[in-house]
Amino acid sequence: MTIRRITRPAQRTPEETAKVRADRERYQCCKPTIEQLLAEGGHEDTVPLGEFLAAQEVMLGLKRERERQGLTLAELAARTGMDQAALSRLEMGKQANTTLTTLGRIASALGKVVVYSLRELPSGSETPVPARD
Repeated sequence: MTIRRITRPAQRTPEETAKVRADRERYQCCKPTIEQLLAEGGHEDTVPLGEFLAAQEVMLGLKRERERQGLTLAELAARTGMDQAALSRLEMGKQANTTLTTLGRIASALGKVVVYSLRELPSGSETPVPARD
């Protein structure tokens, strides 16, 4: 049996397409910081790389635990009440905005708990972006 991936092109107006292209070109040449993006507006969903990687690390641990327990994504979806496709995107790292609540919900369904801790910033790191509402 061959698995086919079905992708659908984004439905954008010509103006939206032009803006996306202009933004991509700008990001490639100028490499704006998160602080600059947030200051100019329109980028409220930006997640600092450190936060994104930390969430991905936790999600990888949850995936490994699911596999260790021999659970399918369908079974985990039934336990969490979440959509199976959403769980798959989370495990594949294709869900950009993973919340702590979501990670905790998946961990609970696996009989685990996510533990949070504070660490010192590496020396030379920029001041983190203030918390969003």
